Amino acid sequence: MVNRLKLLVRVTAAVLIGIGLNIYFGVVWIEASVGNTEHIVEKQSGITPFIWAAIIVGGCITATLSYVSWRKYRAEVKAKEARNKDKLVD
Repeated sequence: MVNRLKLLVRVTAAVLIGIGLNIYFGVVWIEASVGNTEHIVEKQSGITPFIWAAIIVGGCITATLSYVSWRKYRAEVKAKEARNKDKLVD
């Protein structure tokens, strides 16, 4: 179960890094293709709310999945302990 949590953290980190790199290189591409700097500022200011929205929504989803995974892990540990106690009684 701990391996699942580690996998979830790694996948989430990889997705967030991928999104960040995609946005960064998209802005660099815009700067290279457009010579007018005023146009670049307009593009960057238009993409900033999207970045914040993606971070907030992704963070909420990650936090929820992490919490649910932790609760499931704790329940499985308690169930395993209860099964082991029952075997000792018999």
